[in-house]
Amino acid sequence: MLPSSGWLLVSTDLHGNLEDFRALERVAEDAWRAGVELHWAVLGDLVHGPDAEAAARTPQLHGFPDDSPALIDALTAVMARHPGRVHFVLGNHDAGHLGFKHTGKFHPDEVEALEARLTVGQRDRLQRLCSEALLALVAPCGLLLTHGAPGDAVETLAMLDGPLPPERPDDARFRAVNELLWSYGQPGPVAARLLARVSAETGHELRVVVHGHDRDESGWFIEGENQVQPVLFGAPREQKRYLWVDLSLPVSSCQALEREALRRLYPLRDGGD
Repeated sequence: MLPSSGWLLVSTDLHGNLEDFRALERVAEDAWRAGVELHWAVLGDLVHGPDAEAAARTPQLHGFPDDSPALIDALTAVMARHPGRVHFVLGNHDAGHLGFKHTGKFHPDEVEALEARLTVGQRDRLQRLCSEALLALVAPCGLLLTHGAPGDAVETLAMLDGPLPPERPDDARFRAVNELLWSYGQPGPVAARLLARVSAETGHELRVVVHGHDRDESGWFIEGENQVQPVLFGAPREQKRYLWVDLSLPVSSCQALEREALRRLYPLRDGGD
């Protein structure tokens, strides 16, 4: 549960992009140095960047080195400098390092490919990051923040508590956790039911799910009128977006969030916003 005042920086999938992380880190560190009460939500898929083939095929989207090992160290360091201010939400790529299904976007087995590159210390840090990660964050201003887009399998947030991965594949908690990790989006009525359940459970009126996991070259999309994603990975550099949310003001809609909180990670070359 996030506070009801201050500011919230929301970033989505990085997939080993250290340059994007450093740009976000500068935004956060500038705010902290200025005395801003800021929380930073990192919505999963920290690791597993593109291989050389993907970088050559689509350089505008994947033309960056896979700096996953350095990114593990960088996120660990900023969390240590600002305890309780940086919140890492588990993504499906990260979860493979806890024993969940292994992903195969850029390598046949991305978990094995990355762990072969890590030092013993980095493997330990990645294991700790993932094992201590959150599955969801609630902002009382009206937001539910996750990696994937949850739906009917998530009956309550309380059911998410417990060891990861869940032990029985037929268990309701197993389905709920995997929905949070792997779902790309939900029909509007399904997301509305989820938001109503979580609102009743937490005592806060939640109106919008902010998630990662998906991609869009425009850097931003709205689905079902109650789900949004600011996009980093999968958007060209000039379209990469993050959210800068005033936690003291209720979020009334996805469109209001777009107007008031959506920011570009990199300035446009023509000097636009």
